[in-house]
Amino acid sequence: MSEALHVGVAEATINPRMGMQIDGNIGVHRPARFVLNDIHARAIAFGQGDERFLLLSMELLAITQEWTDAIRAFAADELGFAPEQVAVHVVQCHSAPSLGQIMLSDRLAPTREHPWIRGSDPGYGPLALARIKPMLREAVANMQPVQLRFGTALESRVSFNRRIAMRDGTSEMGMGGRPQDALYREGPSDPEVGVALFTTEDLDTPAALLHHTSHPVHWHPQDAIHSDWPGAWAEMVRAEMLPGATPLVLNGCCGNVHHADVFNPDREDTPRSMARLLTDATRRALEGSCFTDERPVLASRTECFGIPWRDFPEGLFEDARAFLAEHPEPTWIDETKTRFGRDWAYAASQLDIEQMMAESDTYEYEIQALRIGDLGVVVLPGEPFVEAQLEIKQRSPFARTFVAHMSNRYVGYIPTPEAIARGGYEVGAWGASKLAAGALGMIVERSVAMLEELREKGE
Repeated sequence: MSEALHVGVAEATINPRMGMQIDGNIGVHRPARFVLNDIHARAIAFGQGDERFLLLSMELLAITQEWTDAIRAFAADELGFAPEQVAVHVVQCHSAPSLGQIMLSDRLAPTREHPWIRGSDPGYGPLALARIKPMLREAVANMQPVQLRFGTALESRVSFNRRIAMRDGTSEMGMGGRPQDALYREGPSDPEVGVALFTTEDLDTPAALLHHTSHPVHWHPQDAIHSDWPGAWAEMVRAEMLPGATPLVLNGCCGNVHHADVFNPDREDTPRSMARLLTDATRRALEGSCFTDERPVLASRTECFGIPWRDFPEGLFEDARAFLAEHPEPTWIDETKTRFGRDWAYAASQLDIEQMMAESDTYEYEIQALRIGDLGVVVLPGEPFVEAQLEIKQRSPFARTFVAHMSNRYVGYIPTPEAIARGGYEVGAWGASKLAAGALGMIVERSVAMLEELREKGE
């Protein structure tokens, strides 16, 4: 490949207005009262000959297909990117809004009367999109030739598997209030910290990719806007290592990974303390055995395929209908109608699933794979368990591979079959876990195959 890789980067603040819903809670009205740290949208535009790709990362909780489609339509109509050349990643920040309703549909009257029940504020999407569009224009406008340098380091003190195996053979998120019955962490975490720098001939670094894997839940359930560890890490790297750069954080498959270590509850655990360790690891990654490429090959691939629905317990939907017939209003906990029991949300989501299953035999799942030289990037919807990411990295044909979850549309958790058998919050039979037990394996196989195709394409 003789043509240089071109990269353009930009960022925008996307704070909500006062009173808009902060997402990340089920059954809790959580209007924003103040901003502790601005939340951002950041984009890198890639170009090389006829190849183009636009990667957007936002410090939000989630995004739905509707809003990804809106961003892709703008990128296609005004910036010349095909929809499949646009990836919209969110870091899953639990102290920020969502783009789109991620919890429930608006079929039931209470969700129309109290739109926060659906998991979003209807006014936030247009506000955020109005700020994102000029930022994307800027990223494309300032594209320039760059070289690539990337590396990884390990940091095991910041992220942990949050599912704990109990003595009775079940698993609980945290310890389920039964510390005396806890035995061990059900599965692994991913200690890898990745960094990729895009540097000009004058040794300026306009853009960087940062990759780590953990739920950002430090400021949950407070009423403050906060960018959590992804924002703290990006700002610390910029302040201490890359002045003038715009760092995009890609959060990996953290469906079962958390920054809280339930076995060591007294350890310091704040966005800044986590960012401190991640920044130190970033420095180690660049001081160690790095990979460099003066003219990295750019290539991408997008694939959609159907994943079967989960086998739900017999009578589940009938029971949900009976519950909602008895409780047409949410099971309010307070007179101000700002909190209600999760039982109502679970029942409503089960009927939403029933409707989706009636409309289609499978769930359409999209995977995007990007090659930048010997660096692979995999973009996945939903909250896959970390086991999938580890296998993708291990089997990838590229020197290093970064995986970004919670991208393009909200799916819910995608657990391992073993986790489904053991039970627990992430695998409950409701809207947050609706795909077949074999879904994670299907995603791994498709992701690896796409990476292998990109490797062959660039040779």
